[in-house]
Amino acid sequence: MVIAILLAATGLRASVPALVGSSGPFAKTILVILLGMSAYSWAVIWNRMRLYGRVERADRQFLTSFRRLDPRADCRLMCEQHPHSVLARVALAGQRALDQNLGEGSSSIASRYEFAQRAMDRAAADEGARLESHVGFLATTGSVSPFIGLMGTVWGVMTSFLNIGAQGSASLVVVAPGIAEALIATVAGLAAAIPAVVGYNHLLGRLRAIGNSADQFAIEFLDRRLGGTAA
Repeated sequence: MVIAILLAATGLRASVPALVGSSGPFAKTILVILLGMSAYSWAVIWNRMRLYGRVERADRQFLTSFRRLDPRADCRLMCEQHPHSVLARVALAGQRALDQNLGEGSSSIASRYEFAQRAMDRAAADEGARLESHVGFLATTGSVSPFIGLMGTVWGVMTSFLNIGAQGSASLVVVAPGIAEALIATVAGLAAAIPAVVGYNHLLGRLRAIGNSADQFAIEFLDRRLGGTAA
């Protein structure tokens, strides 16, 4: 992806690979690091977007089925029929908490409400952490890649000055290779960072929406099960 953007940006499909091939070991290392970070970032974006889409569809299906269920009916079987739904796992945690609290002989509705709410909050937090896995790498890529590219840029400029000093000439032939390496590293750093930042913000927004849905569903679940009495 990084190399493709470089080619599209310059329009010189023959010269850019030649410049990359003739660059020094340090510049090649920088490009390989950026290419690896970019590839992994795109893999994370693709994987998480597919996962979030599956979760959102499962949540909608589960919520529709749950609202058709009798308010006092046991929903554990329904939860098990929606394995990809975050709301189903939150509801399952709440149902188990209510059953456990009832089995302990508690007669206070407020205590059952609070006990179940804590269990559902923990389940929602666990699901949020599971869904957020690897997303942080996008933020790391977005913040670090420009600096890695900048390091390659500084190295290329330094190489150009060394060539000037060694050959005693500041002609374009002497300066151009180092400057070209510097520009390639700069573009590569930005090409890795920009999609990562956009993907991170998009995925973070969807994560927040899923988390908010889980919080609202927990209240709805307890209202249906306990009549909305928390005190």
